[in-house]
Amino acid sequence: MQGSKKEPTRLRDLIKSVRACKTAAEERVVIANESAEIRESFRDEAYKCRHRSVAKLLFIQMMGYPTQFGQVECLKLIASNNFTEKRVGYLGLAQLLNEQDDVLLMVTNIMQIDMNSPNNQISGMGITSMANVATAEMCRDLCKDVCKLMNHSNSYIRKKAALAGVRIARKCPDMVDDLANEIPRLIEDRSHVVVMNGVNLLLEVLKVNPGLRSKFMQFTSLIVKAMRNLLHSVHSPEHSIGGVTDPFLQVRLLRLLCKLTNAQPSEETCDCLAQVSTNTDSGKNAGNAVLYECVKTILEVQSTSGLRVLATNIMGRFLMSRDNNLRYVALNSLLRLVKIDPLAVQRHKTTIMDCLKDPDLAIKKKALDLTSVLINESNVKQIVKELIDHLISSEPELKEAIVAKLCGALEEHSSSKQWTIDTLTQILSIAGSYVDDDVISSTAHIISSTAELQAYSVHKLYRALKDNIDQQGLVLLSVWCLGEYGDLITKSRVVFPDITYNPVPANEICSMFEKILISPCSDFCKEYVLTSAAKLSVKASESKESFKRLLSLQAASLNLELQQRACEYLALLETSWDHIRGPLFERMPVFNKYANDAPATETPKVEKTEEVWLMDLLGDSGVSGPLMQAPPSNPVLTNQGSSSLNLLGGLDFTPVQPAPVYQQNLIEKSQSLSPTKTPLPDLLSDFYNPEPEFQDFQSATPTQMAIIAYEDTEICITFNLNKGDTPAETIINTVSKSKISAEIRDFKLFSAVQKHLIMSILPASGSYMAPGESITQQIKIVNTVQGVKPIVIRLKIDYIAFGSPRSRIATVDSIPNDY
Repeated sequence: MQGSKKEPTRLRDLIKSVRACKTAAEERVVIANESAEIRESFRDEAYKCRHRSVAKLLFIQMMGYPTQFGQVECLKLIASNNFTEKRVGYLGLAQLLNEQDDVLLMVTNIMQIDMNSPNNQISGMGITSMANVATAEMCRDLCKDVCKLMNHSNSYIRKKAALAGVRIARKCPDMVDDLANEIPRLIEDRSHVVVMNGVNLLLEVLKVNPGLRSKFMQFTSLIVKAMRNLLHSVHSPEHSIGGVTDPFLQVRLLRLLCKLTNAQPSEETCDCLAQVSTNTDSGKNAGNAVLYECVKTILEVQSTSGLRVLATNIMGRFLMSRDNNLRYVALNSLLRLVKIDPLAVQRHKTTIMDCLKDPDLAIKKKALDLTSVLINESNVKQIVKELIDHLISSEPELKEAIVAKLCGALEEHSSSKQWTIDTLTQILSIAGSYVDDDVISSTAHIISSTAELQAYSVHKLYRALKDNIDQQGLVLLSVWCLGEYGDLITKSRVVFPDITYNPVPANEICSMFEKILISPCSDFCKEYVLTSAAKLSVKASESKESFKRLLSLQAASLNLELQQRACEYLALLETSWDHIRGPLFERMPVFNKYANDAPATETPKVEKTEEVWLMDLLGDSGVSGPLMQAPPSNPVLTNQGSSSLNLLGGLDFTPVQPAPVYQQNLIEKSQSLSPTKTPLPDLLSDFYNPEPEFQDFQSATPTQMAIIAYEDTEICITFNLNKGDTPAETIINTVSKSKISAEIRDFKLFSAVQKHLIMSILPASGSYMAPGESITQQIKIVNTVQGVKPIVIRLKIDYIAFGSPRSRIATVDSIPNDY
C-alpha cells in the first residue's frame, strides 16, 4: 500500500493550478484540496517530501489561507540533519509562526545547537532565525551564545550575531549591559558589514538605555578613525557607490557620532566633520546622502562657526540642484540653521526666494516658512514686495499662508505706518478673502489712532474698493473707514508729499454702497454697509436722501438682521430724533486692541494637547488634564445659581430695603387676592426640619474602599474611594504603581467623565517612577444625579518605559452606585 501513493504535487505545479483558476471559488477549491493532501501526508512519519509540502504551505500562506497545521512540521524540518530541509524549516518558522505561538518555545534548544554548529551556513541560519522571531524568553536564553558568536573568527557569523544583538536589546532592555561589552570590538572590525551592524547595535542600545551614553563617549575616537579610513581608502568596487566608499556605513557612523558627541565637540570631531564636508563628492546621490547626514550632525552639536558656514554652503548647493528632494531637505535644514546662525543663511536669500517659483507646492511652502524667518528691519520692504508678487500668481491653497506671513512681517518689522497701510491695502486688494479678522481689526486700530493718516487711508481704501469689490476683507475695512472718516474725503482735498486726492462726492460713495449690497457678499458685510450709510447721512447731510433711499431698500429684506437695522436707522433719521442723532453717530473713540486679551477672572487654564481627544470618549463629557487645579474651596454663593436654595428667588444676606411704592401696591393687591385662611405651605420646611429617620438615613454614608481601576504587566492603578462633604461628592485618591524593573518617565493620567459629572483634578505627585515606586493624584467628582446614574470614568495613561512611549485606554465602571 505504501508504494501505491501518488507522487505529491510540486510547488511549481501548484502555482500553475492557482494561476489557471478563473474565479475565486475555483481557487479556494484548489487550495482546499492541496491543503487536505498536505495534511494527510504529514501523518506519515516516513514521508520523505516533507520539505516540499512546507514550501507549498508557504505559498498557501502568502495567498491568505490558514496554515497553522504545518507549524509543528517546521520544527521537524529544523531538527533534520539535511541542509535543504533545515533551510526550508527555518523559512517556514519565520513565515508560518509569530511571537504569540507557543510552538515557538519548542525550537529554542534546536536553535541554540544550530547557532553553535561548526558549519557556518547552519550557524548563520540559526542566528538569522533568532534575530527575526525570538521572543523575550528566547532572547534571555540565547544572549550568552550571541555574545560569544560576536567574537567568532568568521565575519559572516559576527555580522549576524550583531544583528541578533539588536533583537535582544529590543526585547530585553535589561540585558543591554551584556551586549555593550562586545560593541567596541565590533566597531574596530576590519569588515565593513560587521562595523555597520555594530554601529546599529550601539544605536539601539543608546535608544533603549540613554544612560549608557557616557560609557561609550570614550569610543568617539574609534568612530572618527573609522570615518577617516573610509574617506581616504582606495576605491573598492565591493563597497563604493557613485565614487563614495560605503556611503551607508558613513551615514551610520555620522549618526552615531552625533549621539555620542558632547555639547562642545572635540577638535578631533570637528576636523572629521570638516573633512567629510570638503572631501565628499556631491555629484551623486550617495555623496549627497553623506553630506546631508554631516549637516544634520553639525546642527545637532554646538559646532564652530566655520563648520556652520560649511553646512550652509552645502545646503546652498542643494538648493541649486534640480532634484526636488535635495531642495526640500536643504530648506528644511536651513530652517534649523537660521536659528543658530541667521547671517550665514542670509547669504542664500536670493536662492531661497527663487524656490517660491518652484512648481512643487511642498517646496513653496517650505521656502515661504524660511523666507518669513529671514525678514528683518533692513530687508522687510524688499521681501514683502517679492512676496506680494508671488501672492498674485500663487495657488489658492498657498495664498492664506502667504497672507499670514506678510501680516506677521508687517506687525513685527514695519517702521512706517503709512507704508504699513499701503501694503495692507495692496494685500487686501489681492487676497482680502484670505486675511484674518484680527489683521483687519489691527489695521482699523492703526487708522483710528493715527489722525494724520485717516484721510489718506480712507482715500486709499476707497480707490482699492472700486476695483476689488469681491474681496471681503477689503470691503469690511473700507466700509468701516468710510462710515467713521468718510467726511474727511467728501469736503476737501487731501495733499501728501507724493500724491494729492480730490474730494469724493457723497453720492458716489452711496452708489458704491449700493453695488456692495447687490453683490454676492456676506450678510455681515451688508450689516457694515447699513451702519456706515447711516453715519454718512449725518456727516454728509447734502446726500442724506440718497442714503435714506439706500436704507429703505433693505427695510424689506428677507434677512431679519438687515431688515431690523434698516428700519431702526430710518427711524433715527426722522426729525424727532435730531437732538440725539449727532452724538449717536459720531466717530468711535480710539479703541485698545489689547483690551479683550486680558482675562476677566483668573481661571486656571487647561492646555489642550493630545488629551483633546477625550472630549468624545463618553459622548458629552468633561475633560480634565494633568495640570487642572481644583475649584476654590470656599465659593461665593450668588443669586444666579440654580440650587434648591434659590427656588423662591434666592437668599440675600444684605439688609432688606423698603420696597418702592408701586411694588408695595402690587404686593398688597396680590395679598388681597390670595386666600387668608389657608396659608401657603413651607416649600423648604422638609429641607430645614428633616424627620429623625431621614437624618439617620443620611448619616449612613459608605465607608472607604479600594478598587483596581486598571492593571497590566507594567502598571497598576488603584482607586481609593471616599465620600466628600456632601452625599453627591466622591473623592478618589489614585495610586499608580510601577510593576517593571525599568524606570517610567513622563507619566500622565488623563480622565473623562459624562456631562452629569463635575470633575476636578489636583496635580499629580510627580511624573517619574523608579521600579516599584508609585505616583498619587486626587480626583474630586460631584454626581449631579446621585443615585440615578453611576460614576463611570474613562482613563488614558501615557508614559515612557524601556525607551519607547506607551499609551493605554481603560473604562472604570466598577465604582459602586452609593459613591
